[in-house]
Amino acid sequence: MLACFHRQRANPFSPLWWRYLLLTGVALGLVLSSKWVGLFAVALVGFYTLVELYEMFCNVHMPVRTYARHWVARIVALIVIPLFIYALTFKMHFTILNRYHNSANFMPVGFQVRLRGNPLARQPYDIQTGSYVRLQSNDPGAGYLHSHDHKYPTGSQRQQITGYGYADQNNFWSISRRMAAGTFKTPDDVSTIAAPIAGPIQDGDLVSMLHNITNTYLYADFKFTAPMSGKYAEVSAVSVDNDESRNPNMMWVVEIVNAEKRMKDGRIHPLGTPIRLRNLVNGCMLMSTGERLDKDWGWGQSEMACEVTSKPGRKHLWTIERHVNKNLKATNMGQHMSSSFLRDFAVLNKHMWLTNNALIPDHDKHNVLESDPVSWPFMIYPMRMVGWDNKSIKYLEIGNPLLWWGSAAVCLLFPIQLLYWLVRWQRGSMAHWRAGEFREYIDGAMMLWGGWALHYLPFFLMGRVTYLHHYLPALFFGILLLVYQIYHVSIWYLKERGVRRVLYTSVATIAFVFWWFSPLTYGWDKPIKQLKGMQWTSSWPVYEDRFEL
Repeated sequence: MLACFHRQRANPFSPLWWRYLLLTGVALGLVLSSKWVGLFAVALVGFYTLVELYEMFCNVHMPVRTYARHWVARIVALIVIPLFIYALTFKMHFTILNRYHNSANFMPVGFQVRLRGNPLARQPYDIQTGSYVRLQSNDPGAGYLHSHDHKYPTGSQRQQITGYGYADQNNFWSISRRMAAGTFKTPDDVSTIAAPIAGPIQDGDLVSMLHNITNTYLYADFKFTAPMSGKYAEVSAVSVDNDESRNPNMMWVVEIVNAEKRMKDGRIHPLGTPIRLRNLVNGCMLMSTGERLDKDWGWGQSEMACEVTSKPGRKHLWTIERHVNKNLKATNMGQHMSSSFLRDFAVLNKHMWLTNNALIPDHDKHNVLESDPVSWPFMIYPMRMVGWDNKSIKYLEIGNPLLWWGSAAVCLLFPIQLLYWLVRWQRGSMAHWRAGEFREYIDGAMMLWGGWALHYLPFFLMGRVTYLHHYLPALFFGILLLVYQIYHVSIWYLKERGVRRVLYTSVATIAFVFWWFSPLTYGWDKPIKQLKGMQWTSSWPVYEDRFEL
């Protein structure tokens, strides 16, 4: 669509100009909705648009009103429409996939409670002393407040407090009301050995949090810092049998923040009353730091800490996602909850980003499925898709070598070619070009080379694990540039009959190579040794894999 729009640049605001501009925006929305690699296509169109608008800006004969119309047209077509389509696909996704699964636990609770079959939809409404609660951090990706019978290797070396992303019995805590709001000011006003107060827990009450499985209290201690971030107070768990459990460090003040409209009664409820837990002694707030614990002793779970701050944010907020109390009657929580599509949309996209960034390679061992971007253009190491024994059907992720190698060559040599042509243009030695012909050629080549570069080069900057198939979008542009170059070189130096011969020979050769490697593409069910002539380079794992253990 971008190429079609480019051809209409001499007819701005004509019906065809509008058609292809709008279709370009639609295409951007669709490719972005399919996979985030579509952002590179958005970047390509963005660079093209900026160059086009800059050239118009330099045109002193263009009226300001006309120039403003060009801006408005592109903002609507290339920004508003793609974003609308992208958001619409999520709306459709939410509407169609409306059944509950625990993989949706990271979503806002207002979203979860609307899912069919969700166990959160019915639970006791008022949280009281003795209730078991599961607290979910409002910081996306942080998970549930969690503890397990493992110690920190540094600091206090007490039992760990972490954030865990999945429903688990170690996420449950027994909450107890120790003093009512307004009846205490300092730790000296509090008795840690007094019996809990029965009844609903309200905003400003003092509570303790007892871990259900390990029988330990949630505890904050400013003498030690969080093990990974190193700049907040450590939170840990201390046993009820330990003398430390009688310190006021295990006391927390409940603060309700922006409760649902239908839940603004001063009490805490599941799902709809986000809370902060402020430590009685230090005045710090329980938080997610955004760091991950070491995999060797913390299993990569989220780090929790306690921070003194005058500007608390989302990372300090907690939602009681699950409430269990056999003495209370369950109610339909959906009648108390509201939800926002934009909020759900933003949370899901952030979680997608965090999940993608978490796919990091393990440099301590070789994975035959992974490959480095530098090996992609020349297809140095195609990937075995399945087992390679004689009885299995064998598939190799291999492309047409002539297309891969040819496209890689023209893409890597194009900057040199571009420099050569620009030097000749600067010196005025372009007599054999017709008026506008050189600009037309360069515009097309730059568009295709830019698509290849934008879809390939960013992978060198990414920390995530990479595979050969990540090169396929760049390969698409590379093949188009290869064809583009063959065509133009042919018409420059050959007559019409010669151009046709180049065309027929190229198509026939590519088709033959495709047929030659088709057994590896569509599956080979016989011993691989019977398939001759497939090892075109020594690095291809056709007959044996030098990295296989």
